[in-house]
Amino acid sequence: MIKIGVYSNPIKDIDGVVQNKVFAAANKIGIRSEPYVSGGDYDFIVSVGGDGTILRMAKDSARCGVPILGVNMGTVGFLTEVEPGDIENALKRLTSREYKLERRALIDAQQEDKHFYALNDVVVRSSDGRMISMEVRVDGEIIDKFTCDGYIACTPTGSTAYSLSAGGSVIGPNTPVIALTPVNPHTLRTRPIVVGSFENIELKNTGTKSARLYVDGEETAKLLPGRSISVTGWDMSALFVRFDNKSFYSRLLDKLNDWSATEG
Repeated sequence: MIKIGVYSNPIKDIDGVVQNKVFAAANKIGIRSEPYVSGGDYDFIVSVGGDGTILRMAKDSARCGVPILGVNMGTVGFLTEVEPGDIENALKRLTSREYKLERRALIDAQQEDKHFYALNDVVVRSSDGRMISMEVRVDGEIIDKFTCDGYIACTPTGSTAYSLSAGGSVIGPNTPVIALTPVNPHTLRTRPIVVGSFENIELKNTGTKSARLYVDGEETAKLLPGRSISVTGWDMSALFVRFDNKSFYSRLLDKLNDWSATEG
């Protein structure tokens, strides 16, 4: 019998309404279900929320190899797969194995002995809203030195998030690279660059004030003057349940059209 762990974002799923729908549908179909507990023994993780909720669950998926089925309660839903009204049908398709699994690589940001893992991106930004001074190296080779509002190192998955807004390129999800995108650099020379996923990237704060490190949108650490953060590929992937045969590029076009339609 299939067993699922259900994680519901309480901000998106107020009073657990959609989570209860998942439990009811699972009980009707004959699937064992319970609130998600990290380290639990599950066949699937059902994530109820938006893309931000999935970003929190991706680390667990990568560590334990359990696929995520995303139920969209957000505004973008690029990583989610079904809407709340499709829950019962989605669970039926899990039991009949009418799905495929999609892998998305994570990256590892290391500061001294601490590791932070990101499905989307690692971002360095200033602490006070002013510009920061940065030095970027790849495998020890200096790439550039400049002042900027921030700097992004992202996975192919993250290339459609903050990096895209900052002028970075969209990258196919199976491409083994890390994209480096400066945010408003105070120079005409600096441009986004794409490097191999297992090259070692060093982001150094060369200014006189502390910067902050954000991993998948959450502040995780300070980057003191003269200190560095190391970013490289992590040899693990999160797994996502997909039901249709749409390619990444078809999904991307659909989402970009949806975003354009909602502007204004």
